[in-house]
Amino acid sequence: MKALATIKHLFFVILLLAGAGMISTACSNKDEAEKVADKIEKGSALTQSDYTCIIDYLGKFAEKAQPIQDQINNLPDGDPSAQPYQEQLSALRKNYPLVNEFSQILDRANPDEVGADNVKLVDKYTGYEWFTAPAWATQITDPKAAGIELQAPADSSAVVAGAVDEAKVKF
Repeated sequence: MKALATIKHLFFVILLLAGAGMISTACSNKDEAEKVADKIEKGSALTQSDYTCIIDYLGKFAEKAQPIQDQINNLPDGDPSAQPYQEQLSALRKNYPLVNEFSQILDRANPDEVGADNVKLVDKYTGYEWFTAPAWATQITDPKAAGIELQAPADSSAVVAGAVDEAKVKF
């Protein structure tokens, strides 16, 4: 009985740590990202867990870069007051040195090797300007709208075509 209580206590601690973000199966620290980068460098096959790490790494960078990019976007083109924000982005890039390498790997991957759960994770991040999504990703322009499905009538080709034309104009 005492062993069972100890196991339950240990399980509870693990759950607390996971909830606090201290344990993660995603790429939560530089060591995990570097292990995946080493696998890539050696030409080893990547697992779906590796792709989770790659996507998480790229997504965390994009989430941190977006508020800075929003500040830049709110300024007129060429405004010198954007310089501090550009410097913040440069500093952030230094903390995420694997962004380019991981972006290239993800871009060359296909949805089957990445896995269904990771495809959903990619779709979650596509609305961030600093997340380079592969061609097969569902392009969401607003990160808060990820996972929203649009409902349309069965014969809605004209409605969809009009919406696509309208979206082109807005961008």
